[in-house]
Amino acid sequence: MQKLLLANYILNLRPLYGPFHRDMVNVSWLVESLRSSLKTGCLVVQRLGEPEFLPVLDGILKGDISQDFELISFYPTTENFIIHSFGLYERYRLPLHSERPLWINLESINFNTREFFKKLIDFETTGYVIVENRVKLQKAYLLLQKGHVLKAQYGEEKDQTALKRLLEDLSQEVCTLRVYELPEEIVSFFALEPELAGVYQSFESVPIKNLPKTSMVVSVSPERYGYRVYVEGEEVFSEGFEDEAPFFELFILGGGLSPIEPMDVFSMIEEKATLKVVKYDPNHPVLYFCPACWSVISREDVVCPNCGYDLKEFHNLPYEYKLIMALEHPVKEMKRNVIYTIGKKDLEMAIPHLEVMISKETDPIILMEIADALSRMTSPQAIGLLRALSQHRYPVVRSRAMLHLQKRLRSLDA
Repeated sequence: MQKLLLANYILNLRPLYGPFHRDMVNVSWLVESLRSSLKTGCLVVQRLGEPEFLPVLDGILKGDISQDFELISFYPTTENFIIHSFGLYERYRLPLHSERPLWINLESINFNTREFFKKLIDFETTGYVIVENRVKLQKAYLLLQKGHVLKAQYGEEKDQTALKRLLEDLSQEVCTLRVYELPEEIVSFFALEPELAGVYQSFESVPIKNLPKTSMVVSVSPERYGYRVYVEGEEVFSEGFEDEAPFFELFILGGGLSPIEPMDVFSMIEEKATLKVVKYDPNHPVLYFCPACWSVISREDVVCPNCGYDLKEFHNLPYEYKLIMALEHPVKEMKRNVIYTIGKKDLEMAIPHLEVMISKETDPIILMEIADALSRMTSPQAIGLLRALSQHRYPVVRSRAMLHLQKRLRSLDA
């Protein structure tokens, strides 16, 4: 049952790594890459055409990789999907979706920690901050309401202790920092630390009508979380809920939704403390870049905050043209994000530019990203470029392109 569930859900996702043939991948490097980036998801190892699924939670591989595998891939998922699918004895993770990222220009505030938290208040940000310490390999969260910190969690630690450790990490260790917006109903609910009352495999099994208290049902799928809030069994809020998700978490509050006194962050921050964060995050959404110096810019910038380039004409260009311009970005992870977006948007006008990249690009990671993008595009030209990539001199590129090409041709024959 577990294997069928995983096959139905995991194999329909987009792999972050792979599929790699065993002769073309250093397994130790792959495992270390997942560990150092605190990835969560599923390693899929194929032997004789049969997949074997291994869970990875916060970068830790839970199991052993067979030495006689043929292909290996990694599919990122939500934390709680992995915990429930494999029955891991782990505390549940806060089911916070990451579909509405908020970008804050840290360069414009010189990475000043106090100014960062002031920006959150200025923007009246309701949602959460996630900090990943890439040295200690730890994750921490802050729940925000109108920019004020309601709750902090650092591993098993909470509130003042957790906030203190998080601030120390931001100033002393190499971290990534991301901000996401959430509806106030979700933030207020989880800030009150509800009890996880049960996990169910069908929505019909959740005993909603029998609950006299304030409760929330979270739909847990590999890619996202969805939410429904109930008061005495009556639905009062819903966002992104999936009735056919593989798992449903039931959370219950002892009382109703009540206000929480915000934590005093500024009393814990030194005046000149700065954020020691990684400048470019591969999980960050595709952003706009200055066409002169490639610094990240926002739509509100009239001139580039880094080089002073006049951006008025640039902002008037069509979004699709900006995407194509960004294919020239010098940072590999940014370029990968652009290629992925082109494929997701099925941007046919970008195909000639991808063809030029195929003839010139020497990085196999970029070439595999192009193969992934082409597999999602409907133009007949995309099939032609996949054929070209299936003959590439790099075996890993050939393997990826051939896999996509075979799937595409089978779908055309169906």
